[in-house]
Amino acid sequence: MPSRIEGIGRPRMEPGFLPSLIDLMIPVPDAGSVAAARAVRAATGLPVGGSTGTALWGALHLVSRMRDAGARGDVVAIIGDAGDRHLATYHDDGWAARKGLDPAPHAAAIDRFLDGGPWEPPASRG
Repeated sequence: MPSRIEGIGRPRMEPGFLPSLIDLMIPVPDAGSVAAARAVRAATGLPVGGSTGTALWGALHLVSRMRDAGARGDVVAIIGDAGDRHLATYHDDGWAARKGLDPAPHAAAIDRFLDGGPWEPPASRG
């Protein structure tokens, strides 16, 4: 199934994609993107879209890898899509349910990690 996140999971590579520039690719479940977008809103008040949620989920995964390896450094995730239009989609429980997404277990994983626990995202189909 293609991703339910706008701009993510297209069935083809975009012409501008340069694989040689990629160091790491992290699979992100759609429900994880939604949960992370909601976490950004909870922390900042900004109703961000799914691509920002995807970026945050990936950043948390990378921070976890760094923490586990004892590495220090900075990780930056860009908020590129804040706007009230996302209130009717990624931030709406009814929309998520209609799309077959359950962000709750993913939100719990984010909260646990941000509280200093391990990065243990749930197994997910979406």
